Amino acid sequence: MRTLAAAAALGLALVPSVMAAEPLRIGVLDYAGEEHSLAHWQATAAALDAALPAYRFTLVPLDLAGLERELTADRLDFVITNPGDYAVLEFRNHISRIATADEDTPVASTLVTTGGMKTLGDLAGKRLAVVSPEAFGGFQAIWAEMNRADPGLKDRVRLVITGTPMHRAAEAVLDGRADAAVLRACMLEGLKASEPARFATLHAFALRPEKARGCAVSSPVYPGWPFAKARGTSPALAKKVAIALLGMQTGNFWTVPLDYQPVHEVMRELRIGPYARTGPVSISEFVHDYRDWLVALAIALVFWALYSVRIETLVRRRTQALNAANAGLKREMADRLRAEEADRLHRRELEHVARLSILGEMASSIAHELNQPLAAIAGYAQGSLLRLRAGNCTPADMERASEEIAQQAERAATVIKRIRAFVRKRESQRAAVDMAALMEETAALFEVTTHRAGVAVEMQLAEDLPQVFADRVQLQQVVLNLVQNAVDAMAQTAPEDRRIEIRAAAETDPAHGPGLCLSVRDHGPGLAPEGMAHFAEAFYTTKPEGIGLGLSLSRSIVEAHEGWLRAETPADGAGLLVKVWLPVREGA
Repeated sequence: MRTLAAAAALGLALVPSVMAAEPLRIGVLDYAGEEHSLAHWQATAAALDAALPAYRFTLVPLDLAGLERELTADRLDFVITNPGDYAVLEFRNHISRIATADEDTPVASTLVTTGGMKTLGDLAGKRLAVVSPEAFGGFQAIWAEMNRADPGLKDRVRLVITGTPMHRAAEAVLDGRADAAVLRACMLEGLKASEPARFATLHAFALRPEKARGCAVSSPVYPGWPFAKARGTSPALAKKVAIALLGMQTGNFWTVPLDYQPVHEVMRELRIGPYARTGPVSISEFVHDYRDWLVALAIALVFWALYSVRIETLVRRRTQALNAANAGLKREMADRLRAEEADRLHRRELEHVARLSILGEMASSIAHELNQPLAAIAGYAQGSLLRLRAGNCTPADMERASEEIAQQAERAATVIKRIRAFVRKRESQRAAVDMAALMEETAALFEVTTHRAGVAVEMQLAEDLPQVFADRVQLQQVVLNLVQNAVDAMAQTAPEDRRIEIRAAAETDPAHGPGLCLSVRDHGPGLAPEGMAHFAEAFYTTKPEGIGLGLSLSRSIVEAHEGWLRAETPADGAGLLVKVWLPVREGA
């Protein structure tokens, strides 16, 4: 019966994975910000999820370069983009449209300015803000109009590339960085409606007689945005998606794929996208395309001829100076490496001395802990010897005595092993540290010290403590130092009030992110304002026989682990609260 129950439970556990919807990614051209793209096309994704429950559709807003990159890497299943970008992706990535957006924002361009420009010719010599030279509605549609009005007009216009979102182009005009801007149709009306005080001075120019859905435009209206399948998407799936799109009754509306010939005519005229020149170029075309560059090259050649001798001389001089500087830099780097190595060795010695100092303060307690198992071993051995001499010792008695001796010897060996691991010289070795286990091991080291001092220890460790990436022995050194300081601070405290509270829990630092906070609180006299101001400073101590290195080294260890060590006065009573915060890193 248990076997059948386990099999049934396993079958139920596998049901969600079997019935999980297959994820599909829809790349969406982002021209007005990620939030706008997601909000605008969310209705389409929701309708597809409802119509095809076996799949889960996710919108991925991307810029022009991002769409092509993701398609090339086969990380997209469908694409929603403008008709110009579609023509390019159709040529380069072999995508195929299955539907066209209907009753959506018109695909056209609007020229806007704050000045007195009225025609396309007024753009000559001016700065024109565009989202990208590759954007169809953001530039290429206007470029085609400029080319038809004056083939050389584009070369006399200086483009100011603003990037997405597109309203940056309008802001460039308002900020004086551009004289005019190209916006997508209806964006000017939308900006004025949302922020009239900011965009009221903008107005459209070079307008066409017709309007697009009540919006002023400076270019013809082209077919709407296509919904296309990627090269690797199966035709059967594309058919299901197309049926679902054509059946949408709310949100975005879609119709059958429209004729994109007007878009191809623009690209053919401008020789861009699929129609970019790849064959031989005539001399006249070359001179026309690169006239400014040829003039600049001629000027550069003249300057090069005039200054070539002087440049060669300067190169020789600077080479000699550079060689001398490199030699000095090498010496400086060697000195720095030696200094860093000496500092590292000195730091390791200080840490070792600090651990020995802590061990010295705990020596009597450790000796007491070792004396107990050694005394027990001596007692069992002497008792066995007396009984052997008296002749009344049975094999069972000898076995029991031997077991007790072995247990006490193992107990003493464990104490010595912990002490050797703590005090030995070693390089810093960082690894994932389980703080709960570390605190249990450390408690075994300070337990006798606190017990002999009459100090009660309350340790509260939160469940599921995150691991930290740290040096285990160095963290033990910090905890032992804090506990020893807490014990020393309560030397004059009434015995019934001698209590140390140790807490550990996950805590997020606003400046450093997620981490783990360890706190040690005593109930001694606390620190005066002067002591708080000098807390953990090197060679500053309130102990009569202290040297002021323990807390300073503890702070250095914590900060080397990208954490912090702070002291606070408890709000609910006397004493001192010391907090240690350590970051939680991936892989820890």
